[in-house]
Amino acid sequence: MTGRRIVVTGAASGIGLALADRLLAAGDAVIGLDRSPCPDRITTSVQVDLGDPDAVRAAVASLDGPVHGIANVAGVPGTAPPEVVLAVNLLGARVLTEALLPRLPEGAAVVNVASVAAHRNTVAPEALDELVGVEDAAGVRAWLTRHPLDGPAAYDTSKAAMLAWTERLAVRLLPRRVRAVSVSPGPVDTPILDDFRTTMGADRFDGAVALVGRHGTAGEIAAVVEFVLGPDASWLNGVDVPVEGGLYAARKHRP
Repeated sequence: MTGRRIVVTGAASGIGLALADRLLAAGDAVIGLDRSPCPDRITTSVQVDLGDPDAVRAAVASLDGPVHGIANVAGVPGTAPPEVVLAVNLLGARVLTEALLPRLPEGAAVVNVASVAAHRNTVAPEALDELVGVEDAAGVRAWLTRHPLDGPAAYDTSKAAMLAWTERLAVRLLPRRVRAVSVSPGPVDTPILDDFRTTMGADRFDGAVALVGRHGTAGEIAAVVEFVLGPDASWLNGVDVPVEGGLYAARKHRP
């Protein structure tokens, strides 16, 4: 047993569950948070709507003891309404992390799963900074009134905001020797894969597969997140780690 206690959101399926299984196999205790029930093998499971800040804070208050790492994996695709996309993908992760920060010891890490879709964001930097600072669901709705987006665009923007927030968090936590890193997958074979095909468009989505040969797997992304959470990644901080099978290199240098 390593003795670590790691909080994993989205632990009921997909990348979150794959990560939880890897951590459990390594001897870590996993606190899984998800809207859906987590499998019984998860050490501690909390069923919570991550798009509801009050519910997230209540979930954290129900937990005892230290936390040695946070993996913000949960997310919804752009087929959901834009306010839901921003609330779950960004606001929920921020609220959860802020509530848990006092429990993180030196050497802990926060890993935020973003996406290569962040590079498709079209929101201006000033508006993105404003979004990063939103504190509640009402703030999300007000921001969308000023900067209207549909679901797919909101997804891209939520992930761009996640990258920006991760950088700020890393700098803020430097004195405590707590790291913050983002991991950006390309298309991954998970239960919401078809949603991404719908929002990206079949031609673009299938073209990505043609370039690199296949989709990524949840286990491949989870392996990177597990590494970043651990002590061997102690000098990795404030950066984004793309895990996309060479997709952008292939797009840049294809014949």
